[in-house]
Amino acid sequence: MSKKNRAPTIITPKKIDTEALLSVLATESGYLELLSDPAIEFDDYQRDFLESTDRFQIYLKGRQLGFSFVSAARALARSQNLDDYTCIISSYKQDDSKEKIRYAKQIYDSLPDNYKKRKMVDNTTSLEFVSKSGRQSTGTRIIAQGKGPIRGKGSNNVLDIILDEFAFFGGWDSTVYTSAVPVLTRVKHGSLTIISTPLGKAGKFYELWSEEKKYRNYKRRTIYWWDFSLLCKDVARARLEAPDMHTLQRVEEFGTDQLHELFNAMDLEAFQQEFECAFIDDSTSYFPLEMVYKCVMNDERNDDRLSQQEDLIAKDFNALREKTAGSLGGGYDVGRRKDASELTSLDGTGNGKILRFMETYKQSDFDLQERELGRFLEIAKPIRLCIDETGLGMHMAENLQKKYSGQVEPIPFTNATKEAMAIALHKEFEKGPSGILIPNERDLITQIVAIKREVTSTGAFRYSVERNNNHHGDKFWSLALANWAINENKAYSKPVGFSIMANPESIFFH
Repeated sequence: MSKKNRAPTIITPKKIDTEALLSVLATESGYLELLSDPAIEFDDYQRDFLESTDRFQIYLKGRQLGFSFVSAARALARSQNLDDYTCIISSYKQDDSKEKIRYAKQIYDSLPDNYKKRKMVDNTTSLEFVSKSGRQSTGTRIIAQGKGPIRGKGSNNVLDIILDEFAFFGGWDSTVYTSAVPVLTRVKHGSLTIISTPLGKAGKFYELWSEEKKYRNYKRRTIYWWDFSLLCKDVARARLEAPDMHTLQRVEEFGTDQLHELFNAMDLEAFQQEFECAFIDDSTSYFPLEMVYKCVMNDERNDDRLSQQEDLIAKDFNALREKTAGSLGGGYDVGRRKDASELTSLDGTGNGKILRFMETYKQSDFDLQERELGRFLEIAKPIRLCIDETGLGMHMAENLQKKYSGQVEPIPFTNATKEAMAIALHKEFEKGPSGILIPNERDLITQIVAIKREVTSTGAFRYSVERNNNHHGDKFWSLALANWAINENKAYSKPVGFSIMANPESIFFH
């Protein structure tokens, strides 16, 4: 568990003595910080989370602040110190919930045998422990699940429910919330804890957070990047001064190298949403969140059967070839500076377009990227691969076009071509799932919603997420290129000649 990637700071092991045990073992943070080996030292907001017993809690927080770890840590500490206790952790993706179980196991293994219970069940989605008395009936459990309804028998004395990254539950949010509240009210003690990074001014999380009078029973806490010692050089001073600064100023003044790396990889608006808890109004988005969510695959499993997303998505080029049911197209957006390059493949079936494959190439040299695209063309056999030929992609596009002839189409990223591709993709999202299906991938959805339609000084429209020179919506444009590759209504020989101004009415939403 490296300091760079994990929230808690690993420090040198501490000597356990009787006096220290008596004073701190009763608290979750004390139990974990004193007994774990190597020892864990939490930041103050993490200790507050660990020890909070409020019935209803809601946390608006930035990304990478360690909440996955401390959620698992709180559940593990209480499962060891209490009897007849259950913690249900629901995440927007099942894999994210399983990560909490892995963290809990990691913490459990770091504790001395004399201070932890015997495990009774140990798998990828749950941990169960024998009670202090040895009776199974009063044992403790940690259960991880995806974004399905919360179910409980109400037999526990203490029940904690954690809804993690709740803003990303999409159409499931009201169902999950409605199921969680009555389950909690059937037990004597426990809490409902809702945690999320913001995602637009819509959905149940935004409602719970913004309507303070209606949901006045919630304890509310906002956690910014400058609250976290791994991202902020001087937390105490930043808490006083950062709120009155502009983002650029506080990043420069207080950000660590790790924070600067994150900031340089994102556009300003996305950074403010992801790390500074800003609810970005998606009413200015060309792809509103509600419209996008209607086109998201179901990634929840039904019993032991594969989810819709697992069934539709291919993990490699060979599987992509096997799963393709219609006309396969590819889109490749070449990374700029520190940006990653993105490959996306759409399958144009008789029942709509399906995003079958996504791959990100981070810090990969162009020779490697070119070889990978060659493998994609030879193995998956798309009818066309559209490549952004602007700037760094020009040489790669030329080489691939020479080798694969009509199978590769270089696309110059001018306002005209970006306009044409954005409108073509928008038409598919307007149709809902019969137009296009995309996976439930947080970064992809965020980038799609971030696309703005802006008027330039010449009166034309520009479709962009650009707020600085560091980022330009790689995943979105890769998807738009893939859609362009199989768009039956486009004139491939004249992608630059398209002009929306020839038909002004088509620029408006339908």
